[in-house]
Amino acid sequence: MALDLFEQRFTQPDVLAITRLRKELLQTWINREVVKLGEQNPGSGRRRLYSAIDIVKLGLMRRIADLGLDLNIGRDLADEAERELLAERKVPWELHLSIKMQDATHKDIDFKIVASAGHSVLSLKYGAMVGDAREMIVSHFTEPMESVFRRRKRTRTDDRPIDPRRREALAKAGIYAEPALIFPFGEIVNGTLLQIEALHEGHLPTAVEAMLSLETQPPTAGMDDDDG
Repeated sequence: MALDLFEQRFTQPDVLAITRLRKELLQTWINREVVKLGEQNPGSGRRRLYSAIDIVKLGLMRRIADLGLDLNIGRDLADEAERELLAERKVPWELHLSIKMQDATHKDIDFKIVASAGHSVLSLKYGAMVGDAREMIVSHFTEPMESVFRRRKRTRTDDRPIDPRRREALAKAGIYAEPALIFPFGEIVNGTLLQIEALHEGHLPTAVEAMLSLETQPPTAGMDDDDG
């Protein structure tokens, strides 16, 4: 039976097991309506239940809280996940975001990373990039306006060394690397959904159980067991 993403069927212990949120923090978020859930007020005497989408949103919020970031960022990510799931669109596993806190930045100089993923809100507010994390180059996230003012030499390979003269000239104009947090949005959304499906089917496996289950499955074509 397919999982209904909107059915309010999961209990608080289910939510805590999947998201690893602290119980008291979850209750605080609910009391303060920090994140919009499918069932805000279940009523007196009724046990609050959560939908799969609620759990995905709370999982994203927990990661943002762990990073000590403004929870408004978590709400942005939660809202975007809900939009994508409502539209029945697949979120790429390899979708990464570049999150920057800019509370102290004078906005007359506003550096933005050009998004390549094409995801509406995420690409407008955060740098979004789809790619294997093992192959990603940190400069894609930390070098602002690289697509406009190139600090790197044009070559036919992926190895593009920085041109020292160009780097220094642009640095004088205030264009140089900026810090960024790389957030694995796709991994969190899809990983949470798989946990929810496992729980829906009756059992949330441990890591050991998950690995042992692979022993009974045929290898995926084209995959090397020793890879990664």
